[in-house]
Amino acid sequence: MKDKKNLYRAKRAFTLLEVIISITLFMVLIIFVYKTLDQTKHSNIIFEKQTKNIIQSNKLYDIFFEDIIESTSTIIISYDKDKNARVKFTSNNTFHNPYYSHITYLISSNNKLVRIESKDEFKFADTSYEFYDNSYIDILLEDIEYFDIKKDKAQYVFAIKQKDKKRVLYSTYLIK
Repeated sequence: MKDKKNLYRAKRAFTLLEVIISITLFMVLIIFVYKTLDQTKHSNIIFEKQTKNIIQSNKLYDIFFEDIIESTSTIIISYDKDKNARVKFTSNNTFHNPYYSHITYLISSNNKLVRIESKDEFKFADTSYEFYDNSYIDILLEDIEYFDIKKDKAQYVFAIKQKDKKRVLYSTYLIK
């Protein structure tokens, strides 16, 4: 009878080998779970960056689209010494003041795409200090390497190349 009791007690307990195997399996599972969580975190960061870029691109497209579609004058395209486009026109699409209808797009000296909404027409060479008192300057993008606009009948295509990014095209139509 004692042998049966001892045998029964021996079968209820785990051997050292069984404990080591179960701990090893548990650690392998923990490593897989950690790796999965790490990959999920990494993919979420990439997804968040792409989402932010798409939102920024859509906002920029909306600005270009609204400015061009609501333009009330001829769109004048000229180029600076770095061959970046400078665009001037009047538009009913105003963000800051409904009386500031003159819109200018240009690349600033520190490589930023700037939208100037002003009361008076922007003059590139002869800009007075009073002009800046009657204007709003919005920085749309930074680190611009190239900015151009091309016209084909009623279509305008904005081409923008930022540092370390692909060139992006924004196509808008002038509806008269």
